[in-house]
Amino acid sequence: MKVKQWCAGLLILSTVFVGLFYQQKVFAAAYGEVTRYDSTWTAKVNGETVYTGSDMFAAVQTAVNNLTSNRTWKETVRIKNSGSSGPSGGSIKAINIPSYTVLDFGGCTIECNSGDELIVPVQGERRTQIEIKNLKIIGNPRYGIWLKSCTNIAISDITMNLTGGLGIRIDHSKGSWSTDVSIDNTNITGAGSHAIETYGVDGLTVGTVTSSNTAGCGLLLNLTQNATIGTVTATRANYGGGYAAFRIANNAGPNIRVERVIARDCGRGFFSLTGSNGCTVNYVDISGSTSHGILIEDSQNIVVNGGIIKNCNAEGVRITSRSSTEFLPSQYNTVQNLRVYDDRSPRAMPYGIRETLPRTNNNYILNNDLRNSGTISNLYYEGSGTVARGNIIQ
Repeated sequence: MKVKQWCAGLLILSTVFVGLFYQQKVFAAAYGEVTRYDSTWTAKVNGETVYTGSDMFAAVQTAVNNLTSNRTWKETVRIKNSGSSGPSGGSIKAINIPSYTVLDFGGCTIECNSGDELIVPVQGERRTQIEIKNLKIIGNPRYGIWLKSCTNIAISDITMNLTGGLGIRIDHSKGSWSTDVSIDNTNITGAGSHAIETYGVDGLTVGTVTSSNTAGCGLLLNLTQNATIGTVTATRANYGGGYAAFRIANNAGPNIRVERVIARDCGRGFFSLTGSNGCTVNYVDISGSTSHGILIEDSQNIVVNGGIIKNCNAEGVRITSRSSTEFLPSQYNTVQNLRVYDDRSPRAMPYGIRETLPRTNNNYILNNDLRNSGTISNLYYEGSGTVARGNIIQ
């Protein structure tokens, strides 16, 4: 009897030991590392070499492809040296990030030097639980980072010094919306389009966005809802054009909240259009716009709670609607507690705040200081049901 009990106990212990062994083996996270010596790239996973060659993208791709298969936890590949994309080969060349993967570039730089806009340093399609961080990009990519129909995304500490292309784009081009997106601490200059653009995103958190000398916006939200934005700072975003430091378009909203927009010498400071709705900007600091400081067009429930707008070449604030009925008119929008003025000599801003037809109605222009703002009029409004109250105009 004791022998049987002893054997049974041994069997149980053996089973537990084997179970623990396999559990540890299954859940031990793999780790990848990519390095360069002279012109040779080496990729290792758990210390084992999986790639040696001359192509940076191939080295990183081989490393991520050799992490644990079918995992449901994040594993990391660290890139420890800077390098270049090399030639595109005539089609999109990218590092394709898998699900449950962290790409940590450790401050290293990717130079997009193919001579065409076919390089995408990091790309993801229908992925989840991904992180891209500590990356610098120079040159002329198609997109610096391009994520399509992805979920649970974290992008942080990104610097781009570009000569064309678009900085970061997150969209729904593979069918489903991208969701649960976090972007923080980005600084993008020289983009041939926008610094950051979203299209089809539900659940967006942005900390700080800084951009300069872009042909498009500092931050553009298309068809994006449930977003919380910290500070957007843009210098010369589409100078002389119609884009803005911060722009929402194509039915963006509802539930977009922005703490601060700082715009210097941009086409516009803040621009809402094409059916966007439900966006609140708490504070603006807009100076030197080559067009409007703020333009609200075919938008609803847009609120600007305060700040400074000065020295614009068109209206400080314009609220208007197009004659087309494709979108609802501008209505139920509020601009309040703004100081709008032009201290140039001679002044060039035609109106401090101006609301125009057709179809525009039921807006609120409250408690704004408009002294020395418009050369034609400090305040003009004509929408049915619009309320203008508490404004200083002399």
